[in-house]
Amino acid sequence: MTDPISTSASTDSVFIAGILGAVQGATEFLPVSSSAHLIVVSWMMEGKPLPLSMNVALHVGTALAVLAYFWKDWLNLARDLLLRIFRGTRSFGADKLAPALVLGSLPAAVIGILWQDQIEAKLHHPLIVVVPLALVGVLLWWGDRRSPSTRKINDLTLRDAILIGLAQASALFPGVSRSGATILVGRILQFKREDAARFSFLLGAPVIVGAAILNAKHLAAHAGDPVFQVGVGVSAVTGCLAIGFLLTFLRRFGFAAFMIYRVALAIVIAVIAR
Repeated sequence: MTDPISTSASTDSVFIAGILGAVQGATEFLPVSSSAHLIVVSWMMEGKPLPLSMNVALHVGTALAVLAYFWKDWLNLARDLLLRIFRGTRSFGADKLAPALVLGSLPAAVIGILWQDQIEAKLHHPLIVVVPLALVGVLLWWGDRRSPSTRKINDLTLRDAILIGLAQASALFPGVSRSGATILVGRILQFKREDAARFSFLLGAPVIVGAAILNAKHLAAHAGDPVFQVGVGVSAVTGCLAIGFLLTFLRRFGFAAFMIYRVALAIVIAVIAR
């Protein structure tokens, strides 16, 4: 049987790459679990995992999205770090945000480097994601409703970063959702919804970019492939739209819609994949 996602630039392959890019770009940043959606897509493809080149394309796209959307934040952070190094000027970026991003990224980086392959090999089945999908969805809704919104991102401490970083590491288990887990802990720590989401996205950048860098040789090998380019481009654009949508949405609404979606998706997967 022909691989449904080949590296040849057929119309079908380009179309499928676009669909996967849209799924990855949206679900990486919305609290609905990108891994769960991609596992379901893989299962629909008769259990075949996504080709490594496509996996790299999707991660490169989402890395570009988080770098592009928050480009001002990254420039400000770089400026603050340079001023701290050469002039000793203290700032939120240099003295709080940068250390928080480093410490918060360590748990996921360590677990990912040591056990990512085993996790993907042993937990790559739709039924695995059913419980995490539903459970984290309910917890996100419950935690948001019960937690006051008294803190902003400028109130961030290293303890907060470590706790949110541990939540990010838990998202290596399929179905949890990196953004869902980190926003949940951010809300429990009483950060405002938008601030919890903003730090979640910033914290995700080192992990997402790191995943892309680890597969740099595949990036170089397939960079000229139209299928690869479509996967990167669509996931990047969709990712930017998803980030903007969620930050705007959370200014007015909570997580009930995402809870309903996650629980409904879990039920559908449990019924059709058993």
